[in-house]
Amino acid sequence: MTIPFFTLFFHPSDPLTFFNYAIPNVPKFDDIGDALKVMRTEFSKRNRRARLEFIQEYNPQLVATLRPNDFIEEARQCLMICTAEKYSPVSNTSELVVEEITEKTKVGDAQKFLAIQRKGFGGKETEAVTGIEAKHFLRMLGKGRAFVGFIEENPIAVGMFSEPHNGISELAGLATLEAYRRQGVATAITTLAVKRAFDQGVEVVFLSAADEKAGRVYQRVGFENYATVLAYINGK
Repeated sequence: MTIPFFTLFFHPSDPLTFFNYAIPNVPKFDDIGDALKVMRTEFSKRNRRARLEFIQEYNPQLVATLRPNDFIEEARQCLMICTAEKYSPVSNTSELVVEEITEKTKVGDAQKFLAIQRKGFGGKETEAVTGIEAKHFLRMLGKGRAFVGFIEENPIAVGMFSEPHNGISELAGLATLEAYRRQGVATAITTLAVKRAFDQGVEVVFLSAADEKAGRVYQRVGFENYATVLAYINGK
């Protein structure tokens, strides 16, 4: 939904903060105090905390406006991009086998993807992924692709790229179960996902890396630093 200065995005069933956020519509603002109040109200109606994601270089003065309005910095990430010319595939040296998910994939396979993603991001293991959630995910995936990595038939990692738009796609949702991290799994998923995106005619793939350490995984595949992504959340 759209309110003055911002567009708000809400997941229909999952309250995870990564799926519920607002983005600014314009690079410069006047007084946004009233808009932030409306934002809080809309998030509160859905039992979520108001949260924003934005590119610092696009909205350089927004931080100074958010802090006095009780928003605090939640995350500072590096926006990275990769083009076909810069793409540098890394060979999969692990025992990882990767299955691809499309919008026509069975609901059960989509549930498997979402369950590993939720667990990889620290979600509650006891919360089962419903068929409704899986169907929504497949509709959202559209012409994008999702991937599930298996070791000895056990699903242990996931990743995806969004439906391409004007030659651009986002690499997102990359998660590896803790016991399998630092084994080249994320690099293998990234390598395959980016290749599939370029095979579909994508010109630029972008992502948000949590920190420099995470960024080095993507640099191996050809991603370069481009800008800074900030996340601010209502502190109340």
